[in-house]
Amino acid sequence: MKKRILYIASIILTTLATQTKAQERPVGYWRSHLPYNTAVSLAWDGGSKLHVATDKTYFIYDIATKESEGFSKTEGMSDIGMSCIGFDKATSTTILGYSNGNIDLYQDGSFFNIPDLKLKSVTGSKNINTIHTIDGYAYLSTDVGIIVIDLERREVKENYVFSVAGQNIGISEVAFANNRIYAATQRGLYSNNINAINLQAFSSWTKHDTTRAFISVAAMGSQLFVTGTDSLFELKNNALQFVYRSDTNTARIDAGIDGLWISEIYAEEFSGKSKKIAITNYQILDSFKVGGYCRQTLQTSTQNVWLADALYGLNIREGKGDPYGVVTPDGPSSFPSYDIFVYNNEVWVAHGGYDDKYKATSNPAGFSGFVNGKWQRYGTYSYKPFEGNKRDFSRIIKTKAGNLYAGSFQNGLFVLNADGTTEAYEKNSFIDSSSVSGTWRIIGGFAEDDDNNLWMTVYGGKRELVVRTKDGNYIPIEVPLTRTGTPNAAMNIIVDDYGQKWYATTGAASGVVVYNDNKTPSTTFDDTYTLLLSGKGAGGLADNEVYCLANDKSGSIWIGTKNGISIVSCPSQVIAGTCEAENRIVQYDDFAGYLFQGEVVKTIAVDGANRKWIGTNNGVWLISADGDKIVNRFTADNSPLPSNIIQKITINPATGDVYIGTEEGLVSYRGTATDGGKENKDVLVFPNPIKSGYNGTIAIKGLVENADVRITDISGQLVYRTKALGGQAVWNGLDYTGRRPQSGVYLVFTTNKDGSQTNVAKMVFME
Repeated sequence: MKKRILYIASIILTTLATQTKAQERPVGYWRSHLPYNTAVSLAWDGGSKLHVATDKTYFIYDIATKESEGFSKTEGMSDIGMSCIGFDKATSTTILGYSNGNIDLYQDGSFFNIPDLKLKSVTGSKNINTIHTIDGYAYLSTDVGIIVIDLERREVKENYVFSVAGQNIGISEVAFANNRIYAATQRGLYSNNINAINLQAFSSWTKHDTTRAFISVAAMGSQLFVTGTDSLFELKNNALQFVYRSDTNTARIDAGIDGLWISEIYAEEFSGKSKKIAITNYQILDSFKVGGYCRQTLQTSTQNVWLADALYGLNIREGKGDPYGVVTPDGPSSFPSYDIFVYNNEVWVAHGGYDDKYKATSNPAGFSGFVNGKWQRYGTYSYKPFEGNKRDFSRIIKTKAGNLYAGSFQNGLFVLNADGTTEAYEKNSFIDSSSVSGTWRIIGGFAEDDDNNLWMTVYGGKRELVVRTKDGNYIPIEVPLTRTGTPNAAMNIIVDDYGQKWYATTGAASGVVVYNDNKTPSTTFDDTYTLLLSGKGAGGLADNEVYCLANDKSGSIWIGTKNGISIVSCPSQVIAGTCEAENRIVQYDDFAGYLFQGEVVKTIAVDGANRKWIGTNNGVWLISADGDKIVNRFTADNSPLPSNIIQKITINPATGDVYIGTEEGLVSYRGTATDGGKENKDVLVFPNPIKSGYNGTIAIKGLVENADVRITDISGQLVYRTKALGGQAVWNGLDYTGRRPQSGVYLVFTTNKDGSQTNVAKMVFME
C-alpha cells in the first residue's frame, strides 16, 4: 500500500512541476523590504566575510564571491536601530548592538537575544557605542558603562560602571594593549590590567586624563591612540601627546596596516574623508574623499580598505583609486514609506515626506520601485531627471496606461512615462502654489477613475483638484467650499463606485469633500459637491480631522479620522444630503465603543474578503468585513513590524500580500484573502506537496469569489470544508477530528453558488 501511495504521489508531483515552479510563499509569511545603504559599523572575520551594520538592518558580504546576505526582524533580529557591530573569531559569533541597549548574537544561521541592558531601568541613554572582542568575550562600550558578554555561555559576565560625583560616565570605546584594557570616555581616558580581580571597582582604574571628551580609542601593537571630536593623541609614559587635529569632525579611529586610519565627516557637505597616519612620525600616509558620511575605516589587506558610509552603504577602496559602492542586499533607497502602490505585481514606494504638521522635510530619497524582482531607486542625487532638486515625494501611482506619477510635498508632479520619457510640473503650471508656502507646489493624493482619468489633489492650492483626462489634458478645478484651518488643504483621494471623488482635507475643522463631475471632467458647470463634517446634520464624521478613505467591496466608504472610523453606506445619496456617516458601535472583548474610538487611523485597506486592514500610531489591525471582530493584531513587539507608526497599507489583490509602510521601513505579510474571479482560473494549492513537518497554513488560490471548497481523500470521503476568502481558501491541514490526514493524494473540489464554475485540484500529503 505504501509503495502504491508513493507511486501515485510521484505521478502527481510530475504534473505539479509547473505549479512548483510558481510555488508561492506560504500564508502568514513576513518579508522585509528594507534598504542596506546606511552602513554605520563594520566587523571582519579575518577571512572572506565582512559583517555590516546599517541603522536598521545587518548583512554579510563575501569578499571572495562578492555576494551578500541580508537580515532584519523578519529573519530573526530582535530590534531595529543598530549602532555598532563586532565579531569574535574564537566563537564565530557576530554581536549586534542597538541604540536602545538591546543585544543580538548571530551564530550558525540563527539569532540569540540578550535584552538585559534594554530592560534595565536607568536614566538617560542606553546606546551601545562600540563592540570589541577578545578570547571569547565581547566588551560593549555603552552610555551606562562597559558590559562584558561571555559568548560561549551567551550571558552577561560583568558590568564596569564609571562614576564621578554620583554621575555615570558614558564609555565611547575600549582597546587592548600591553595586557591592559583602555577605556575612552566622555570624561577622560582610563585603564586597568585586563586580569585585575577588581575591574568592577572604578577606583582601581588608572586615570590618564579626566578632562577631555574622547570618542574613540585604538591600539597599534603596544602603542595606544585616542581621539576627541577633532584632536588625536598618543598615550606615552602615561601622558597624552598631541598627534593631529582635523579640520572637521572625527567619527572614529581604526588600526590599519602600518598606520592609523581616521574617519572624518563633513556634515554640511554630505561627505567625508579617510586619512592614514604613520604611527612613528605622525605624517599623513594616505588620504581620500568619501561620498557620504564616513563612519568607519577597516583595512583587510595592503590594497583593500573598506568604508562604512552612512549615506551610500558599504564602500571599498582598492589600491590608490577612489572608493566605490559594492554589492549589498537588494532594497529600496530609504526606510520611510509614505505611500505604496501595487501595479501588476510591481510595488512602488514614495519615501516622503512631511511631518505631523504637514511641513516638508526635504527628504532626498525620492521613490523606489520593485520591478521584475529587483528594486530600482530614484533619488534626488542619483536619478538624473531630478537634477538634484526634487525632494519629498510622498504620493505615487501607476496608471492603467503604464505611466508612473509621483507627487512631491514641495516640488510638484513628476511623470515617468511607459516609454521612458519624463515630465515635470512645478512652477508656471496647472499646480497652484500652496497657501502654506508660496514656493511649494504640493500634490496631496492620486486616484484613477474607471474612464482612465487621473485625479489629484493640490494641498493648499486655490484650485485644489486637478484631473488629467485620458486624452492628456490637465484641468485644475476650484471647489468653492468654505473650510476652517489651512485653506484648501486637500490630501488623500479615492473614487467610489458611482464615480464620485472623495478627498480628505486636513485641519481641525476640515472634514471630507465629496465631488461629482457627472462623467464630464472637462466641464464643471454640471458638477456637484458637498462637505462632510462631524456632528449630526453636518455629515456625521467621528472627527473633522481626516487622514484616509477606502472604498470597500460593498460600495461603502470607510473614513479614518483622528478619533476612529466612520462609515458611509449610502455614498450615492451624500451630495443630496440624504445620507450621513455612521459611527458604528462594536464590542472587542469586554469593551464596547465606537469603531476605533481614540485611535488616530492613518490608513485603511480592503482585502479580497472585504476585511479591513487598519493602520494607526499603535500598529496594525485586521478586522472583519463589518468591523465587529478583530481577526489579527500586529505590533512591533509581536511581529516583524519595524515600527508601530503606520503610514500606509496597500494590498496586492492577486497574491494577498499586504504591504505595510512605516516610518522605519516597509514589510509585507502574505494574507489569507485574495480577490475572487468570475471563474476558477489557474487554481493553485501551496505548499504542495505538504511535507511531514509542515504545520503552517495551506492555501488554495485562483478561485471564483467566495467559492465553496471541499477537500476529500481519493475515495471521496470528506476531510474538510470551508468557504473561500475572496479568491483564496485556507486550511490548517487538520481534519474534523483535529488530526493530520494520512499520507496520500487528496482532492480539492471548488464551486460557485450556482454550480456553474467547478474545479478539481490535487494535493499530496507526504510522510
